[in-house]
Amino acid sequence: NLTVKTTLDTEIERDAENIVTKEFEKYKNYKVNNASVVVMDVKTGGILAMVGSKDYFNTENEGNFNAATSLRQPGSSLKPVMYAVAFEKGYTPSTLVMDTKTEFPVVDPTDPTYTPVNYDGKFRGPVQLRFALGNSLNIPAVKMLARVGIKPVMQKGYDMGIDNWEPTTKNLQNVGLSLVLGGREASLLQITSAYSVFARGGIKKDPFSILEVKDRNGKVLYKHKDESGNRVLSSEVSFLISHILLDNVARTEAFGSNSYLVIPGRTVSVKTGTTDQKRDNWTIGYTPSYTVGVWVGNNDNTPLDPRIASGITGASPIWNKVMTRVLKGTKNEEFQKPNDIIDKQVDAFSGGIPIDGQPTRVEYFVRGTEPTTKSPIYKTL
Repeated sequence: NLTVKTTLDTEIERDAENIVTKEFEKYKNYKVNNASVVVMDVKTGGILAMVGSKDYFNTENEGNFNAATSLRQPGSSLKPVMYAVAFEKGYTPSTLVMDTKTEFPVVDPTDPTYTPVNYDGKFRGPVQLRFALGNSLNIPAVKMLARVGIKPVMQKGYDMGIDNWEPTTKNLQNVGLSLVLGGREASLLQITSAYSVFARGGIKKDPFSILEVKDRNGKVLYKHKDESGNRVLSSEVSFLISHILLDNVARTEAFGSNSYLVIPGRTVSVKTGTTDQKRDNWTIGYTPSYTVGVWVGNNDNTPLDPRIASGITGASPIWNKVMTRVLKGTKNEEFQKPNDIIDKQVDAFSGGIPIDGQPTRVEYFVRGTEPTTKSPIYKTL
């Protein structure tokens, strides 16, 4: 007989299962049959809860399948990995990118161009990266991926725990600029683990679930050693990503000011993702202590009801309730601002240095990357 001690918090696990069951009573007519939840302890990497299916033991209806470890299309949920690479390369949250119809050349002779669209079909013209990421705009994301390169982004995702993004020659041949819109699969456990890197300020720790194993005589056969982890991202870049993802103003255009991504009185960074044809719906969010990831979809990849919308239905209400439950009885935690992060006034519209009479806003920068000139979009005629 072996005695196995796990990282699971039985109360959080039970409550997460109950939240999924209750939420699904509302989705009877939404063509959605399954959900998965992962809760991680940011400090250690320990898995506090894992709901693999909405009813694991119901084999008739999508049960006996661990959706937390199966590979699915991540939609926009991994855009922050690309923006992290961009910030490492000197781009900033106030960098301006044009959200306009753009055709990207591709290698496929049958379809020589790739023309991404935003979720709402609109074009917004000049957009700063803070709002491009906050509102999860697709065209600016694809443009930035084209600038920073597919291989460095896949490498960063792999370093952060997305095993399926290893930038091998074979993997690179099977992926293009749609990478940042969900073009390469990942599991909920991997994505939740990658977000924990941002929560930890750039340190990667492997997720684990077994703390200790003893034999029948009480002899310890295995004991988990807490690892210090590896730095895969600077604390400055991690802070910028976390700050954009907690900025409710930066996402209001897409999600409204009162979405399920807001937990009143709490500082929480959060990102959603929805794949083409609405096959997978994600919400992943974190504080400095906890990461909660939620996936909603169908095991057989059939599309969800079009009414499933990020921030309103699907994964986000479940995420909101699980995160609220996890944070119950804890103090609000802010993300620590590194010494090399400075704040500057910028032109609210263009992101360059302020211009007389024009509205301004405050932005964070890694020291040395702050704008020193006015934006080139202002011309004296």
